[in-house]
Amino acid sequence: IPYIEAHLAQGGRLNHITRHMIDLFQGLPGSRGWRRHLSENAHKPNADINVVLNAAEFVDTQALTESQA
Repeated sequence: IPYIEAHLAQGGRLNHITRHMIDLFQGLPGSRGWRRHLSENAHKPNADINVVLNAAEFVDTQALTESQA
């Protein structure tokens, strides 16, 4: 998150970063919502860190924890 915020503060666009994050949660429940939210919102002119945070709400964090065990 700090990296994204620094990139945006320097005038960068959110989609320059999120395009590399699209498949971050591939195979986990909610990954489709994650991808869809980033794809539909990260390119907008006013896109900020909240787009990423809102997209993360789609991912089942319990499944993420279990996959790391």
